[in-house]
Amino acid sequence: MISKNILVDSALVGTIHFYAYVFNTDDGVTGFGFFPNNGPRPIFFLLNCSGNKISLHFDEELIMMICQQSKFSTQEKRMLFTEFLEYASRMERKAARLVFRDSKMNYLADSREMVKYKRMYVHYKDPLQTTESNRVFAG
Repeated sequence: MISKNILVDSALVGTIHFYAYVFNTDDGVTGFGFFPNNGPRPIFFLLNCSGNKISLHFDEELIMMICQQSKFSTQEKRMLFTEFLEYASRMERKAARLVFRDSKMNYLADSREMVKYKRMYVHYKDPLQTTESNRVFAG
């Protein structure tokens, strides 16, 4: 369970309202994360797990849910992802100043995983739709 302590900012990107919070885990670890539609779990977050090293974490289940629910075109998804990444980068810099001073940060924009999630979001195809389309063309 996460305890949201300080609301830092929020922004609407597409149809999802992201809330940036400083939070604590049950273990008392301080984090900073983005909570889609002010839900209980962050889609991505930074944690101060050990000393001065801040680690970056993703909730792949939430990412998949957003991919599945998105009805935007590929071009619109590219623009929305860029908008999200710009907002997230601004908030990370703010978190670095406010929460994680004197710590080594792993930034979202520098993450290899971010490239993976961008491709997943921009090019997501519903496997059920693809199967249905194949049936129509096959028979």
